[in-house]
Amino acid sequence: MDRLYADHNATSPLRPEARDAMLRVLDLGGNASSVHSEGRAARRALEDARESLARTLECGADAVTFTSGATEALHLAMESAKAMVFGPIYVSAVEHDAVWSYTQRLWPDAQIIPVNEGALIDVDWLDHAFRVHGGQPLVIAQGANNETGTIQRIDAISTRVRAAGGALLCDAVQLLGKVSVGQFAGLADWLVVSSHKIGGPMGAGALIAAPGIEVVNSRAGGGQERGARSGTENVAALAGFAAAAAVACRDEAVLAFQDLTSQARHGFELAVATTLRDVDFVSHRVRRLSNTSCLVVDGWEGARQVMAMDLAGAAVSAGSACSSGKVKMSRILKACGYSDSAAASSIRVSFGWSSRIEDGARLAELYLQAAARAGRALSTQAA
Repeated sequence: MDRLYADHNATSPLRPEARDAMLRVLDLGGNASSVHSEGRAARRALEDARESLARTLECGADAVTFTSGATEALHLAMESAKAMVFGPIYVSAVEHDAVWSYTQRLWPDAQIIPVNEGALIDVDWLDHAFRVHGGQPLVIAQGANNETGTIQRIDAISTRVRAAGGALLCDAVQLLGKVSVGQFAGLADWLVVSSHKIGGPMGAGALIAAPGIEVVNSRAGGGQERGARSGTENVAALAGFAAAAAVACRDEAVLAFQDLTSQARHGFELAVATTLRDVDFVSHRVRRLSNTSCLVVDGWEGARQVMAMDLAGAAVSAGSACSSGKVKMSRILKACGYSDSAAASSIRVSFGWSSRIEDGARLAELYLQAAARAGRALSTQAA
C-alpha cells in the first residue's frame, strides 16, 4: 500500500500547476537582472509572478518583495521594523522559531505576549500593555500556529495595534490557502507568506509591505527586488509559487480544502479519541486550521511516535519541521501550560490538497496499531 503523507504543514507536495509554471521558466534561461533578451524574458516572468501573487493577496505589485522563503522574509521584516524604530516590542509566546530566535537577537528586552491552553493570544493583555507602556508598539503575531493549528484573531490584534499607533508583523505562512485571503489581507504592516506550504516549490517566499512601510535591506549585494534584498531571484521557483497561490487561494478552492481536510481530520480524531486512553487534542476548543491535529499522549515520546508511524508507512511530525534532526520538547506546548513530559509527547498530523477523506481513518488505524505496540492503554481491542 502507498505511504500516507500527513505532514502538509511542513511541506505540501508540488501541485501540477506549479510544476508546469516552473518548467516554462526553466526553459527560458537568463538572469532577471541582465539587460539582454534572455534576461528581459526572465524579468518578464518574474514580474508576471509578482503581479499574479499581488492579485491573489489583494495588494499592489509594488508591495511584494520576493525572498528565498519565509525565514528570510521574516528577518527582513524584523530588520525593517528595527530600522523604523518601533517600540516597545511584543512577540507572542507561540511564534515560529525563525521569529523567536531572531527576536532574542534584535530585541533582548522584547515582551512576551501570553497565550491560553489553546495557544490563543491574550488580546486583553495586549490592551493593558499598550496603556501602560505607550510608545509606537511593534507586535509580532502569527496568523495560525504551525504546530497546533490555532488561528489567531489577527483582525482584533490589528485594530488594537493601529489604535495605539504601532505596527503589526504577521507570519501568515499557515493561513495561505487554508482560510480566505480576505480574512487577513490588509491587516498587517508586514505580511509573510511561503510557497511550499501550499503546493509550490521550496525556496520561494514573499514579504508584503503596507503603504508607507519600509523594507530595509541590511545586506550588501546586487540590490535585487528594487534594492529590498540581495541575491539573484529564483525565478522558476517564484513562478511556481505564484501559480500554486493562484490555484490554492481561490475562494472555492479554500472551501474545498476546508471540506476535505476537516473530514479527514474528523475521521482521524474520532477513531483515536474513542480508542486510545489519555489522549489530549491540543487547541480543539478554539478555532483552528481545518487540516491540523496536534495530540499529546503523555509519556509516549513524540520522536518515538514519529518513528513508529514512519515504519508503519505514514509521515507525521513532532514539532516544527525546521528543527528536523533535533526533535525535542515543544516550546509551543510549554507556552500553553503543558508539563515538560506532555510537551515532549506530542505529534502533529496535517492533511492537505493531495489528501483523501479516507486518509484520516487509515492514519488512525496505523496510529492505534503503533500505540498498541508501544504498550499504550486502549479502550477496545479493535485496534
